[in-house]
Amino acid sequence: MSYFKLILISLTTLLGGHTLMAQALCEADHNILLTDFSFTPDSLVILPGETVAFINVQGTHSVNGVNSTVTGQSFNNPVEFSFPDSEGTTQGTCMGVVTFDVPGTYTYDCGVGFHAELGMVGKIIVDAFTIADLLVEATYDENDEFTGYVLPASFQSSYSMNSYLSSYFTGESGDSVVDLNGPDSYTVFLPNDEAVDEIRAEFGDPEVSQFDLLGFIDLPAALRYSVVDGVYMAEDLQDGQLLPTTFGQNLTVSEVNGTFMVDDATIIATNYTADNGVIHIIDKTLAPSGLPAMSVWDVIEDSENHQFLEDAITVAGFKTLLRKQSEIVGNSQSPAGPFTVFAPTDAAFQAFAQAAGTSTIDLLYASTLNDIVGSHIVESRNLIADISNGTQLPNYANEILQMTVNSEGVFVNGIEITVTDVLAYNGVVHVIDAVLFEAADIPSPVGTCGTWTLNMYDDDGDGWDNTDLYIEVDGEVISVENGPVSSSASFEFAVDEGDLVNLYYLPMGSGWNSEYYSVVDGNNQLITASGQQEGNSIGLLACPTTPTCGTIEIVMSHEYGEGWGNNRLDVYKNDVLYLPIPFYFDYQQTTFIQADNGDVFDFEYIGGQSFEPEYAGYKIFGPDGVLVINQDINGQIPESATNIEFCEDQSGIGSLLASQVTVYPNPTNGILEIIAPTTFNGAKIQLLDIEGKTVESWPNWTGSKLNLVSFDKGLYILELQKEGNVVRKRVVLN
Repeated sequence: MSYFKLILISLTTLLGGHTLMAQALCEADHNILLTDFSFTPDSLVILPGETVAFINVQGTHSVNGVNSTVTGQSFNNPVEFSFPDSEGTTQGTCMGVVTFDVPGTYTYDCGVGFHAELGMVGKIIVDAFTIADLLVEATYDENDEFTGYVLPASFQSSYSMNSYLSSYFTGESGDSVVDLNGPDSYTVFLPNDEAVDEIRAEFGDPEVSQFDLLGFIDLPAALRYSVVDGVYMAEDLQDGQLLPTTFGQNLTVSEVNGTFMVDDATIIATNYTADNGVIHIIDKTLAPSGLPAMSVWDVIEDSENHQFLEDAITVAGFKTLLRKQSEIVGNSQSPAGPFTVFAPTDAAFQAFAQAAGTSTIDLLYASTLNDIVGSHIVESRNLIADISNGTQLPNYANEILQMTVNSEGVFVNGIEITVTDVLAYNGVVHVIDAVLFEAADIPSPVGTCGTWTLNMYDDDGDGWDNTDLYIEVDGEVISVENGPVSSSASFEFAVDEGDLVNLYYLPMGSGWNSEYYSVVDGNNQLITASGQQEGNSIGLLACPTTPTCGTIEIVMSHEYGEGWGNNRLDVYKNDVLYLPIPFYFDYQQTTFIQADNGDVFDFEYIGGQSFEPEYAGYKIFGPDGVLVINQDINGQIPESATNIEFCEDQSGIGSLLASQVTVYPNPTNGILEIIAPTTFNGAKIQLLDIEGKTVESWPNWTGSKLNLVSFDKGLYILELQKEGNVVRKRVVLN
């Protein structure tokens, strides 16, 4: 019993002590005096089992603990009580004694005349120390400062129990079956905070907080499974014992090396008692059978027959999406979902790969993997009972799935659903025995020049928001990529010798400043990257037939992010129009063009068709990263530049040394290794940004790796200088 409760009880006992005659007549633990228009005291706090005598000392009164005399509505007392009219005397008339066994709040009034309307109303609180009290019981030091809760490290579960299974907070039971603040006796197995944190971590969704967990539809049912009817102290538990829970299923008690467990949870602290039961602390959360798994991702991950689908979802970047807990009641984040996943088995994917003439390993890195996975995901919950013949469901591959229902079963695009309605909190999974994708639609990723890989990234981890990246090979758009669903994704495509590849980047969402990409060849050598600003990469030549000295970089810009409108930059190579470059949107756009020995370039500005061209400009960097042309001058319309040769000394010693220097991995996540001849020991190394400015230098390099983790992502030039020789390498930092 708290100190506050003791004070209240002591005060009410003193008040009752003024009527010694009444005590002798009524023999009760507490006395309430009735005088004209008042009960004294009109509020009383007692313990269960204590008695209260009602003593009339003045006037005619009754005691009515049934219905309000003023409104006629029931007082909803735990137990009704009343005494008829009586006449008061100076010695005190004992109207009767009530024993209050049931905890709760009791309201009563005087039913005579207008006494109740004039304020003759009283209240008795029968305040047992319940399990609900124990869940929030605190400790204090000698200065009355809060020092913690009595129950060890279990605030989250305690809060949940009192929110759903007691009348502690609201005065009304949160669950019609269980009231931990009521008179019935229970044993509670309470998960500690670490157990709840483990559950939150399994969601893989940082937006889900401990309070979001309270919104799960089935949480009250799971909590009732942790509450057992009756009182079982630690010494009452036995190996093999079945404990009847308030959910209706039994908990199984087991003893392992002297330690007791309930189901798979270990009891780590015992015998925290209250007037109506006991609490034991456990190290895991409990859940009855028959409730959904946490997410559709968890359903797939836990299945022994869906390993390939699990891997494909991960590689394609759908994992985070399918863990979103969209059906939390009152979820303020409004995440995507719920989902229906049609899940092909491993055997189905093996047959699919064979039909496509490839292996399941190669299939994981096929250019069509995103569409293959997306074909099986629908953003809505569709139980079998909700599906009718002819239902059409749009999937994440921007296709329509056709549902068929007949006497033989339920089919999606003609493929039978073999296992139905595997429930999750954010949707449902149906198992199918074939793949919802045409094997003939999987292109060969290898051309005469091999395979290029487009890597797409998003620093925020929430995918590209309405951004499209068009991949054009020799004038034909072979794919429109929408970027990763989460933080990264890749797309492989075949290139033949002499193919001209263009990448058109169209950012339309709010998160474009965290999006970027790179393209590498089959040897993981960088071909192009979006750099420190997003933009197009145009004019990428596959396997040039003549010797090349590298790529020139054309950076087109607009001061206010409006692009060039209908203006453009035409690139002539050896007096032949090689590539017209438009620039429709954004602050900056980058184009890479390979330069061969002896090539002469002309850059013709085609203007007169856009508003305020003086805010437009362009810069051109040579293969060594050095700025060669600067037509990005504020307030000046850009001019054409002609007769530019980038590879004049390609046949000299610089070319030989450059071919002997390798940097990898490139792109790099921050740690860069340089392989160079011993003649470069002691070289000075400089890291230059896209403007040619030095951002870091190493004066005496002796073969160690370079740590670039602290620098922003983007395109850099790594310059090695030794005895008058200079080698420059383009580096992309992811």
